[in-house]
Order: sequence, then C-alpha cells, then structure tokens
Amino acid sequence: MPKSKRPTETPKKLTPMEKMIEDCVKKARARKRSGETDQTWRQRYAATLKVQGDVAPLSQTPFDGDTIKKKS
Repeated sequence: MPKSKRPTETPKKLTPMEKMIEDCVKKARARKRSGETDQTWRQRYAATLKVQGDVAPLSQTPFDGDTIKKKS
C-alpha cells in the first residue's frame, strides 16, 4: 500500500491585530538583545509624546496600578 502524502500546510493568514502584536514582540526582543532596558525605552517613548498640561509620573513597571479589574 503506498504511503499517503501529507497535505502541505498553508501559512495562516494573520489578522491585523496579530500582525501588530508579532511586530511589537520582534521589536521588544531586538531591544533586549541590544541591551536596552524596558524602562529606558518607556522613558524615551514618553518623551516623544505630545502632552498638554500636567503629566502623570512614569511608572517603574508597565503594569503598576489597577490595570486588572477584579470581579466583585
């Protein structure tokens, strides 16, 4: 009996959100390899933003605060 061939897998088409996430992950990994820390990147990025009025202080970690809502 001849061996059946496996169908070739077609690459999954990514949604725009998945593409954006994949791109962000690639950039973050490249920054880590170059030695840049997350905090220095956030500081440089925050400096590029156009902000009016008082500016909230930059957190030490990106997830400080009440970012996750708890069920009551």
